[in-house]
Amino acid sequence: MERNPTTAYKGNPVIYYDYCADLALDTVNAFVHEREMGRLVTVTAEGLAHIGLYPFAYEGNRIEVHLNRKDEQIADLRTSPRCIFEVDEVLGVIPSYWIHPEDAVMATAFHRTVVFDCQARVSEDATVVAAQQRSLLTRYQPEGGFRAVTPENSLYRAALSQIAAVRLEIRGHRVKFKLAQNCPLEVRANIVKQLRTRGRPHDARAADALQWAIDRDTER
Repeated sequence: MERNPTTAYKGNPVIYYDYCADLALDTVNAFVHEREMGRLVTVTAEGLAHIGLYPFAYEGNRIEVHLNRKDEQIADLRTSPRCIFEVDEVLGVIPSYWIHPEDAVMATAFHRTVVFDCQARVSEDATVVAAQQRSLLTRYQPEGGFRAVTPENSLYRAALSQIAAVRLEIRGHRVKFKLAQNCPLEVRANIVKQLRTRGRPHDARAADALQWAIDRDTER
């Protein structure tokens, strides 16, 4: 049973309009579970930001990732354990004239994004690292095809000595599903039609996402 990761994080500078963020927790959880990689953002003691892209396991109230012990982000987390983990789906951009025949300001982009405010705990304990690797393998390679990951197994001893398990305890989250919710329904329907006609690699997925938002709003 996944619990709500507390209150929304207030420090992220991105603008989160209510119509982009009014989503049930089940919807947010399903979206995050479908993503295969996410971005970890850390800050040095001097205030310099670092970002890394990693596979992860999401447990509702925490996120599990692993890093090389020499990674600069491990050093960041030891001095400043507060961090951000972000997952997204970039859906694409559209021309302004799909919305207005003359106003260039109407050109826009669509995406689905969830940003988590986290407190990190870093462990180099071989038992903890091995347990986390088993959790990640359960997600990414459930069919097996590997020897059991344990600290005692000579096959993994060297690898386990080089990586650290990072547990990100979720303190809050922000959601931004930017799917033309601020446009009239007829304009949104036209955007869906234009996306399906244009046919770029991600257009069908973008059209499905916008149609989902339309259906959700009309059913209310």
